Amino acid sequence: MSAGATDGSTLGLRVGSRIKERRLELGRKLSEVAANADMSAGYLSSIENGGKVPSLPVLARLSHALDMSLAEMLRTSASTRLARGSLSDRPGQEHLNADGSQLQIVRLSSRPGERGEAPLTVGPGDVFVYVHSGQLTVEIDGALFEVGPGDALHGDRPRSLTWQATGTATVTSIWAAAPPRRNARNDGD
Repeated sequence: MSAGATDGSTLGLRVGSRIKERRLELGRKLSEVAANADMSAGYLSSIENGGKVPSLPVLARLSHALDMSLAEMLRTSASTRLARGSLSDRPGQEHLNADGSQLQIVRLSSRPGERGEAPLTVGPGDVFVYVHSGQLTVEIDGALFEVGPGDALHGDRPRSLTWQATGTATVTSIWAAAPPRRNARNDGD
């Protein structure tokens, strides 16, 4: 078997498994997705099982039928899952990162006057805060920052981080904590 055939079968298996995973995640039948993508159920089954490598136009129809980007279908990372969803402003917090990700991502929505500690683990990694709507005061290691819609804040390995929702509207913010740097220096904590 030639290297090209091996690469094609590997691609077919990877793409097929992602298509099937997404279809099952959505709770949709093979025949339903096939009809939405204008193909036979048998052809879609063959794609899902890695027997056929679909053309780009077929992939485009499938991505539309499954509300899945072509990038998700064709990604080469070892991760089998991506986090999907949309931002809401319902009060509380929600973890947005994919299972197994080292990056912590949290959506935090708070009513005016609410306050608290960082909604994620603060440690040897960097912390990022992005305000989607409302006004937020963030205190990083004793320094205060006022953050509004569209603003972002970066904390370089903070030791302490607190927040308070200010203004008159619900605050929706996205918090991310990066894993520790590989060669992070020890600051003598």
